[in-house]
This record gives sequence, structure tokens and C-alpha cells, in this order.
Amino acid sequence: MPKFIVVLLVILLSSCAYSQTPAVPNASFEKGAATPENWSAAGNGGQANWETQGHTGHHAISVSGSKPEDALYWKTQATKLQPGQVYRFSFWSKAQNPGGGCIISGPSDANCDFPFNSEWKRYSYTFMAPERNDSYLRLGHWNATGKTFFDDVSLTPLTPLHHRQGDLELGQGERITQGTYTFNAPLGTSNYARPLLSAKAAFNSNRWVMGDDAIVIYRHRVGNYRQHSATVQINVNYYVAGKLVVEASQDGQTWLPVAEIAKQGSVEAALPAALFPASEVLVRLRAASAAVPGKQDSNPGSFQIDHYTYTANLEGTMPAAEGHTIFLAEKQVDNSLPIAVKTLGDLRPGGQNVVQLTADNPSTKPLSIRASFKISTDNHNVATTFKDFTLAPGKTDLKLPYQLLHAGNLTADLNITSSKLMYAAQTEFNVPAMFAADYGYALPKMNDVWWAEGPYKISQERPLPATQRDAVEIHAARNEYEPFQLVIRPQRDIKQVTVSCAGFTGPGGARISKEYISLCTVGYVEVTQPTDNTGMAGLWPDPLPPLGHPVDLQANRNQPFWITVYVPEGAKPGEYRGVVQLTGQGWKRAVPVHLWVRSFTLPRETHVQSAFGFSPDVVRRYQNLETPQELSSVVDRYYHNFAQHRIAPYDPVFNAPIKVDFGGVRWQGGQYDTVAPFAGKRSLLVNDDNPKAAVTAMYVPEIEVQPGQPYRLKFAVRTAKPGQTYQVTLNTYDATGTWMSGHNLDINRQGSGAWEQVTVDVTNHLTPQMHFVALNLRPVPWAEDGSGTGSAWFDEISFTGPDGKNLIEDSGFENEVQPAQVKIDFSAFDRAMEKSLAQYHFSAWRIPLEGMGGGTFQARYPGHIGAYAEGTPEYETLFGSYLRQLQDHLEQKGWLNKAYIYWFDEPDTKDYPFVRAGMERIKKYAPKLTRMLTEEPGDALAGAVDLWCPITNNYDPQKAQQRQQAGDRVWWYVCTGPKAPYATLFIDHPAVELRTWLWQTWKYHVQGILVWESTYWTSPAAYPDTLQNPWHDPMSWVSGYGTAPGTKSPWGNGDGRFLYPPNQEVGMDKSKHLEGPVNSIRFEMLREGIEDYEYFYLLRDEIQQAQRKGIKAAAVTQAEQLLQVPAAVTANMTTFATEPQPIMVHREKLAQAIETLATLLNASSATHLR
Repeated sequence: MPKFIVVLLVILLSSCAYSQTPAVPNASFEKGAATPENWSAAGNGGQANWETQGHTGHHAISVSGSKPEDALYWKTQATKLQPGQVYRFSFWSKAQNPGGGCIISGPSDANCDFPFNSEWKRYSYTFMAPERNDSYLRLGHWNATGKTFFDDVSLTPLTPLHHRQGDLELGQGERITQGTYTFNAPLGTSNYARPLLSAKAAFNSNRWVMGDDAIVIYRHRVGNYRQHSATVQINVNYYVAGKLVVEASQDGQTWLPVAEIAKQGSVEAALPAALFPASEVLVRLRAASAAVPGKQDSNPGSFQIDHYTYTANLEGTMPAAEGHTIFLAEKQVDNSLPIAVKTLGDLRPGGQNVVQLTADNPSTKPLSIRASFKISTDNHNVATTFKDFTLAPGKTDLKLPYQLLHAGNLTADLNITSSKLMYAAQTEFNVPAMFAADYGYALPKMNDVWWAEGPYKISQERPLPATQRDAVEIHAARNEYEPFQLVIRPQRDIKQVTVSCAGFTGPGGARISKEYISLCTVGYVEVTQPTDNTGMAGLWPDPLPPLGHPVDLQANRNQPFWITVYVPEGAKPGEYRGVVQLTGQGWKRAVPVHLWVRSFTLPRETHVQSAFGFSPDVVRRYQNLETPQELSSVVDRYYHNFAQHRIAPYDPVFNAPIKVDFGGVRWQGGQYDTVAPFAGKRSLLVNDDNPKAAVTAMYVPEIEVQPGQPYRLKFAVRTAKPGQTYQVTLNTYDATGTWMSGHNLDINRQGSGAWEQVTVDVTNHLTPQMHFVALNLRPVPWAEDGSGTGSAWFDEISFTGPDGKNLIEDSGFENEVQPAQVKIDFSAFDRAMEKSLAQYHFSAWRIPLEGMGGGTFQARYPGHIGAYAEGTPEYETLFGSYLRQLQDHLEQKGWLNKAYIYWFDEPDTKDYPFVRAGMERIKKYAPKLTRMLTEEPGDALAGAVDLWCPITNNYDPQKAQQRQQAGDRVWWYVCTGPKAPYATLFIDHPAVELRTWLWQTWKYHVQGILVWESTYWTSPAAYPDTLQNPWHDPMSWVSGYGTAPGTKSPWGNGDGRFLYPPNQEVGMDKSKHLEGPVNSIRFEMLREGIEDYEYFYLLRDEIQQAQRKGIKAAAVTQAEQLLQVPAAVTANMTTFATEPQPIMVHREKLAQAIETLATLLNASSATHLR
């Protein structure tokens, strides 16, 4: 071999780039003939194309779907993954007219779903390759319409680096608090976690897919600490067959049983005591009898696991610690200088930000190197540090401190150079917006107090800001609320801290008194399970309890105080000044505040409509209220709070319903049947075909009785089957009308399948305390789980008293109906609504329809009035009369533009015929009523909906504007979905998101917003026996939709929960709480966004006035341009600023334009008068 070749090989071997990256063949799809080389299409429906334009280069791939069930993808089997290796899979994608479904991506056994985006966007996620060798890479869409493009695919091996605290190493999802170790598997971000030992199971987005004897093993070791005991909590979110077997071991050889579950739901169990004490515990999740027949591709498995938590009590004392994990991609390694990276630090403002690594100099001479560390976002450098070192022969530990102030999606590059680049590594990481430290203002001569505008969530750890201002500075229109945050970061512990403000003094001595100033503490809730990739575990600011007593503050921890100033309608414009006094034991500060009151006033009416759920009965339970008067008084406080935030609850009147009397319709439930009655023309059929709920026909109202007098019940009955047990029940009530628990009279008999008459003497059952009875008819005996099913017919029912008179009206089900028999009493409703509208100015409200029916995508129920089913002549007569009277009354009161009918929620396509039929029934009898539906506009229901309300990620601007041009209105809503990258309602998301949602509302000409609930404080599924405390558990857990009791499946932190109960010790504090709600930062941001919307509305109104008057000033043209929402605020639904400065800059421009045009309009009016 020639000498120069040997030298060349040595050079290559000693300095080659890191080469573990498994090649993705044809990653940019530039190679191929008729199809892209190494890629092939698979799946069902739609069309796969090799495109002639891409994100880069000349080609990309695409999948198209025309039907909702289309699922199509491109795949390559040329890339082999190393089991147990962690990778990052990334690609670029954009979509045209997407509908439903999602992107599917990555390995077939470690898939990640993503939402569509209309512009080219990079997607990426991290996963550990399961112990399988039959997977392949794929890109496509699932159950979607529209066209989706893909380009520039990459697959990068990663090295996990975990948080180090001394000798202790903790990864994402791990934490130690007060001697307890908790691991909450971060399944929402990756299948990988530090405790994950092995996985012989597929993974999909946020859940293990268990089938074919799948096994997942977690190894729990907490440094050198020994564990005394432990529990596991696991949730099976999807179930078809098989069972989950949970086992534990110390050595991985002998496994002890822990728990089993063979259904959808949660299981919580203690590990066997025989395992403890232990330094290491293994937990095995194993699928047994779990194979599901059918295709392997995208197989959902026999069951799925979306939650795993391990909790252990530790020996000894240890400091609190929170784990986190970053993933390092080594771009270049030079074997002549081995580098071992220990940690990149906390990578968080206010954290321990020090890169620590070990360099091994194998030579006998010192080596000079430079270590540099750069943090950037979107190719913009946000932090750079470097340091020169001289390495002695052998290993040297190096430390490189750095400063980080920014939040968001960031990239960090670590480079080691000598005469050349010796080592290069990179990590992509996210800093939640809460940890940002690049905003806020220090105050002169104060090193422990600073301030920031309202739209921030302030972490307790972030450092003091570098920018300084002489005073707090805020601006507000009249009839506007403006918040700011005053933050104390004491250098020592301070006890008994109080905050006060005497008010503001303005032009000519004008005053804004302290009654217009609210002072609140910013409270923190502990997020243990992040909603999505945007959040992280830890303390997040959200509740804003009023500052009613002094508080104690810890050294070197931020404690914000939320201060809101309301500017009255009559305030003089100009500059006002005030002082916020801060006092504590041995400590005092005076903070100047400058308030500029604008020369315009926000209108009392709100021009973006809203509809937010609110549950007074939940308030009653949490605030320990006992009487109707107490509840009514407290509910008024909640209504007042809604009004202050310009938000309308679904039902703005409490305990004042529209009373409908259908005139002699006494039977609720069942349906009349004309086939083979016992006597006359009809009998009552009660059909229970629901295995999860008891079906009953009940006679209303309750029947008054006189205990001690003779009473006899008589009826005819026919069961569907011989030997079938039916049940007739008398419920009993005391003199106040309260049901007497444990005193029902249940008459259980077996039917013969033929008509038979039954007589029961109930005299001896009626005790002196019983004053009313209610009659219930059931085809099968009542069961708590509703498991019984069957059918039975009843006829000729009588309940006679001492005078022998039958106390049952329409006992033979023979009454005929007339429109005139329907009577509606609006009196109580009108009084309450008139007061509500005059006092609170609510923008919209829901009108419930009795007898309408309803449902959701999960189940639906047809309408009925008493025993008259929808579609029968009697039902149509009664329902038609009712709706005509309702419409006429609302029109007479001038309320039609605010009232809406919301009778069906989130229909699936299978529900469309049912929904259309119901909508057309409303229009038939009351064409002026507004029919609202939580669904995206589309041809299938066009003409049947007056008010569309899609979830934001299904909003299609083109289709929405088409329906608006046709005269429909469009709102939209958020709930448990969408999640990132959309603007959401979650606690562990940036504060500004909900404010941005209102700017998007203006941008897309949406006319209203909806959120399903504001006081969702507990889940009867997750907390079946107690009330959840939202102060301690911020997660909104799933309930309803058939969710079994004991199931803990997350909706998201704070979903449906904008308000907090004033009772912070729910279940412990039994005292009455007669005050109103505690607001949240998110509720305040909604108000800020709605007020911003009013700025836009005012400016547009002034522009239209100027145009009508023929004013041609340049200011009008400039103002028109300001009506466009800047891309810096929100470019589209998924691209928006996560910090508020762009909003605040444009809002200031709006305010100045409003004042300028007002001056022009006033001058024009004055000229006209002259």
C-alpha cells in the first residue's frame, strides 16, 4: 500500500464526522423516475403524488384525500433503526384545504400525529426505537381530506442528558418533593424517559399500543436513595380485548403480581411489600391474551396506555429536585480529542446554566482549545459564550457558564476547536414562555421590586430585568380595565407583606379612587402532567386570589401581585399618578404608577359575542351553600364578574326559567303505542334498550297523599317476554317536597308476556312523614349501572284515595291534544332577563328547548313531549305551538338577536341527518330563532344552521365566509383541543394566547367565542368519591362520554376552568363562602382580548363615519391599514407571538388612530354646524 494512502486513512479515521446517523434514502425526494426512489405509497383511498415543487429542490411527495375515511402514506423500508436508540425524526410539511384527521409520521411502531399547517413548517419529535425489526418510516395523513405535502426528511441519533443535582440524575417527568419520588411518564412528548428500560410495544403520539404480548419495562432507581414503598397508577384509554398485567421485580428475574385491568379505565395499586426496601425497582407492563385480528399497519392494538405514574417513599432526607431531559445530537467527533458532555445546564432563565464536559487529551503535550456555546432561534443568535482552555495530558473537567433570557423553541450549539473543529454537538429544546427573562422593568433604587405588564406568566425563579423605568406606566380608555404586575423578589425572607394603593390623581385634581383598584396575589398551581409540548411540570401562575391578608415571602423567589385599575366612564382624559405602598416586617417600598387615561370610552355593549358554560350547582357544592337564597346571592356575584370581563354565560338568569305547561301531558318518558292496547286506543310503551342507564316513565307532578288514609294502586301491564321482571315504584316526599331516601316502594313482579291487571294496597307503606308520592314505571328493575334491558307496556293506571277518585290524569293514555293547551309563563324569566341585560349587558344567551331532544357525537336522543315522540301528530302540535309562542315573545321583547338554540353538540357526520331534521323542525315552527351548532361550516348542513361554531383547528376561512355571505353567523371555540401549536386555554401555555385568540377572531371576521365551561372544578370519573381541589390539581380530567369511575384521562390543565372557588381547602374547609369567584390570569387575558376587539370595532366605526362624511384625510387611510392584524401578532392560526409586545405596540397605534379620527369627526361636525 502506498504510504500516502496510509496517512490519508489515519487522518480520516481520526477526524471523521460522527457517522451513526442512519441514512434516510432520498430524503428530499429528488431521485427517481416515475416515482421517488426508495419510497412507495400505501394505505386506503385518496391519491399519492410525486410533486414537481418542494420545500427545497425540485420535488416533494404528497397525499390527497376526498373522503373523511381516507388514510394514505408514503413509506420507505430502507432505514433500519437500532432498538433502544433515541432518535429525532423531522420533516417539512404543508397542507391545502385539510379537513379532519391529522398527519402521521415516523416509524410505523413509534408514530407521531401532527395537526396540519397551511404553510411549509418543520415538524419533529423524539422517540426511542422499540425492540422490533419490522418497522418502516412513513409520511402521510389519516382520516383526512385535502392535500398534504412532505419534504426534507431527517433522522438523527440522540444522546439523552438528564438534570444532575450532585450525584443524583433525574430526567423528564421525575421529581422529588418532601421525601417522595414521583415519575410521571412524559408520554405526551415521547415514549422515551430515563426510567424506560425496554419497550417491546408500539407507540402512537402519546400512548403505548399494547398487543401481541407487548411488554414495557420501567426501571426506577433514585441515585443511592432506598425506597420504602411504592405505588403505580396506570390509565387504559382504549380497550378492545386482552388484559394489562402489571408486575414488579428487584432483579428482573422474579416478578411479583401488582395489578390487572381488562377494561377502559384506571388502576392504582401498591407494589408488594416483599420488594422493599430496595435501591432499584422494575415495573413491567405486559399485555396478555391481547392479539387483535386484522391488519398490522396502524393497528390500534388490543388496548392502549396513556398514563403511567410511579410514586415511592424514600429513605433519609433529600432536597427537592425537578428532572428534565435534553437530547444531544453529535454532529462531529474527532477521536484525537474524546469529549464527554455531562450536562448543558438547566437551559432556562434563572437556572444553573453551566455547560460541563470532560475533555481527554491523549497526547503528552498541553493542548489549547476554545469551547463555545451558542443559543439561537430561527437563525437569530440570542446568547453566545466562549472560553479558552489549556488541556494538560489526560482528562480535564471543563465548565462554561452562560446566560439565557429568552423563551421559545431554541437551538444550542456546542463547539470545541483547536486548530480545527474537534467536536460539534447540537440540541433543540423549548423554554416555556413562563421562564422568559427578557421583559419587565426594574425600578430606581430598588433591587428587590420590579414590574411587568399583565400578559405574562412570571416564574418564581427568573432573575430581575435589566431594563429600568422610573415608574409603572399603563394606558387605558374610559370604561376599561388595565392590569399590571408588581413583583417582589426579596433578598431575605420577609413576613407580613401588604400591598395598598390610595388611588390616582389626574388633571385638575381629578381622582380615580381606590374602589376602582383591585389587588390580587398571583397564585401558583403545580402542574404534574403537562398538557402538551408547550408546557412542562412545575409551578405555573394562574389563580388570582384577592389580597385580603398579609403574606410571607421567600428570599430570591418572585412573588407577583396582580393590580387592576378600572377607569370610570366619566374620568377626565390625561395623566394620573398614584403610588403602590409595599410594607413588611422591617421592609418598605413605594412604587410610583403613572396612568394615562385616553380620550375615548369603550362602549357598554360588547361587539364580539360570547357563550361560556357556568354551573351554579358546582358553586353550591364547593362553597358549602345551603339555602336557595345563599346560592342566588353568590351566583349574582359570578354574573357580575362575567359582566366585568365582557363574557356572557350560557344562561344569564338563575332559577327563573321559562315555564312551559303542555296542558295535561302528565307522562314523562315512554311513548304511546297504538298496537294491541289493554283498553281504548293506546297504551304506554317503556323501552329500555340502554345497558348503561335505567329508563323510566314518570307521572308528573307528584301526587299529594294523606298518611293513614287508604290508597290503592291498580294498573295493567304486558311484558315483552314471559318471566320478565318489571318494576313499578312509588317515590315518597316530605312536606317540603324533599325526596325521602330509603323510603321508596318498589313493586317487582314477573310478567307473563300477556296483559294482566295488578292491584296493590299501599296504605301501610305511607308513614306520617310522607306527603307526596311519584309514580315510576320501568320494564326492568332499576340498577345503579343501568345494566337491565327490556320492554313493557302499561295501561289503565289508577291511584285512588279515600274518596275512590282516581288521582291519575290521562290514566288510559287517551287524551287528544290542541295547540291552545300549551301555556307559557314568561313572567319570572322576563323580570330576571330584563335585570340581567340592563345591569350586565350580556351579548348572547342560550334558550333551552323542552322536548327538543339532543345529543353529541357519542349518543343522541330524539325529542319527546311527555310520551309523545317526535314525528307523531300530537308531538308536532304541542311543539309547534310552544315554539311559535316562544319566538313571538322573544321578538316582542327585542331579544331575538341575542338568543340562540344550542341543542346538539359536536356532531359526527353520521349525526348529520338527525341534526338536519331537528334544525328543520325548529325552522318550521320558529324560523326567526337562531339555530347554533358546534360544527364547522359545510355543504352537508348548509341551510340548516344559522350560527356555526367550529373548533378553531377545524375553522376554514373560505367556507366560513361563504356562509356569512349567505347570512349565517360564525363563532368558534376551544376546549381540550386544539393543543399546540394553536392558541389555547391551558394553564401551562403562554399568558398571551387567549388574548391572541381574540385578535385572530377579528382577523378572520369571526363573530363570537365559546368555551364549554368556566367552573369545571371536578371530574366525577377521576374523583368519584370526593371533590377535586383545583387549587391542588390543575388538570381537567375527562368525564362523561361513558368514562368509567376511577378513570384518570387528561383533557388538559385548566380546560373549562377559568374561575376558582374561593374555598382553597376543598373538603377540609366546611365553612360557607358567600363571596364571588377567584379569577385566573387566563380569564383576565380574555377580557384584555375582548377590549382589544372593541378598539378595532371603535376604529372601524369611526372610519365608516369619516367615509360617510367624505373626509379624505391621510389619517383615515392610515387607520384603515391598522384594521389589519399584523403578522407579528398572528400570521395564521398556528404562527403567532408568544409574548405580548407586538399586541401592545399595535394596540397603541389603534388608540392613537381612534383619538385622531375622533378629532377629525368632531371638527367636521363643528364645520357643518357653522
